[in-house]
Amino acid sequence: MDTMRRLLPMFLAALLAAPVAARSADSRVELKNADSMSVSVPLGTDNGVTKESDFEAVASDHGTVFLYPFELFGNMFWSQPLSAGSFSRLVPGAVVRPAVRSIEDHRAARRAGDARKAELKERKEEERREAARKEEAELREGKARLAARVDEMNERIAAAENALADEEGRADWITSSEDRDIDRALQNIQEYGDRRDELQEQRNALAGQRPYPSAEAGRLSAEIKRLNDRIASERDTIRTARDRKRSARSTYLSRKQDWQKLVAERNRLAGEIRSIDRKIRELSGK
Repeated sequence: MDTMRRLLPMFLAALLAAPVAARSADSRVELKNADSMSVSVPLGTDNGVTKESDFEAVASDHGTVFLYPFELFGNMFWSQPLSAGSFSRLVPGAVVRPAVRSIEDHRAARRAGDARKAELKERKEEERREAARKEEAELREGKARLAARVDEMNERIAAAENALADEEGRADWITSSEDRDIDRALQNIQEYGDRRDELQEQRNALAGQRPYPSAEAGRLSAEIKRLNDRIASERDTIRTARDRKRSARSTYLSRKQDWQKLVAERNRLAGEIRSIDRKIRELSGK
């Protein structure tokens, strides 16, 4: 009677493996997954495999490695996580066959597999945390470099703003001064033009006199020429004044553009810093 009790667990395990044994004579390891430390076998529920089925694979050293379904599908299963030694002993193509184990060994194997899975999960989590810590440190270093560049940009912007203010004052002064010169030149042109027109009328009136007063006509012509020269000179003054206004305006706009570029670069750097801060918060929350 005692002998029957001892043999019963092994008999039940053999019954569980029997359906699979009939259909898995040529089963072999297909794939290895180093992340999960498991192997895939082309046997699944379609072959009568259950989570309670036990298998063994023939290792490269001709020993055996115990396997059981950890992730079970219709046409295949992934084994429980294996130890590093067992995993390294298996290669794709290794023969897989049903195994008969006692109830105690069967349950102990499941507990060991669950423990190894938890260990792998914790190891992966620690690797993830370490990667996050490393990434956060790199982000903080990058942020420090960007912050230094922002400080430098702030100094350059302050200098550019002072230069821009000086240039704006200079441009305003030149514009005001040149506007006065232009107004004065326009007034002179008007006065010279009116006087020239009067002299031309006087010279035209001499044409009907006999004898013709050539001396007076020559004097009037000389005065008309002098007025025309003054008008031309005043027009040159206007052109020069307008050129100086345009030049002052152009210089001011150029300095303003330089300042705007500096501000835009600082804003871009500040945006990068904000993006880094968001990434750091996300990493800290994980």
